[in-house]
Amino acid sequence: MKNLLFAILAFVSAGLLSAQCEGAHEAMDDQSWLSCTGTENPNTSRTEGHWILYDFGSYYFLNESHFWNYNQAGETANGMATVALDYSVDGDTWYWWGDLNLDEAPGSDEYYGEVGPDFEGLLARYLLLTVVSNHGGPCYGFSEMKIDVDPGALDVEEPSLQAFQFGVYPNPASDFARFQLKGGVGSMVDVYSPTGKLVLSLVMASETTRIDVSDFVPGLYLVEVETTDGSRATQRLTVVK
Repeated sequence: MKNLLFAILAFVSAGLLSAQCEGAHEAMDDQSWLSCTGTENPNTSRTEGHWILYDFGSYYFLNESHFWNYNQAGETANGMATVALDYSVDGDTWYWWGDLNLDEAPGSDEYYGEVGPDFEGLLARYLLLTVVSNHGGPCYGFSEMKIDVDPGALDVEEPSLQAFQFGVYPNPASDFARFQLKGGVGSMVDVYSPTGKLVLSLVMASETTRIDVSDFVPGLYLVEVETTDGSRATQRLTVVK
């Protein structure tokens, strides 16, 4: 099975979708994905099968999308009919977004694909496409996906590149979580949900701040702290029940 990287067939940049979706696909398979043998799925809750994993390389808010199915002339029945979409911010914990139905491609040089879902600002680094069914062919194929994203809404750096470190404990948390930052009085704290929505915003009144997470939906949250001098850093907070 060939798992194509995001950079090969999917492009992310703010406003890119409207600029890129006017081009037609030819009836050739030079860069199309085709899988005839199932493999272990990155999402352990799913069975072995046919899938594509996109690693965007950073955190993005996903918006409108466009999809091109497998367009090889005479083989379009290999194209995806139904695909399950899962997303993740860390590659370990997965959330099901929903199932997507795709039309069979025409197998012609004038194939413009079809409008996909609007993810409405979903925060993710990884997007997993798992084939549920195809259009009757012996293998499973797909051509391209493009997504309009906002890369600047949340600047999430790797821990080694953080401007500073702050504590989040206990982690995982079920009732309360504490944020600790030496000299952090006056710093802004924003907490983002697994779907990328801002669920809490506060200013640290002391070097240790406690929040109530008992009403939070279980999942992986992102905590961003911006100090009074404009430096920012992030940590992950897992909420469990």
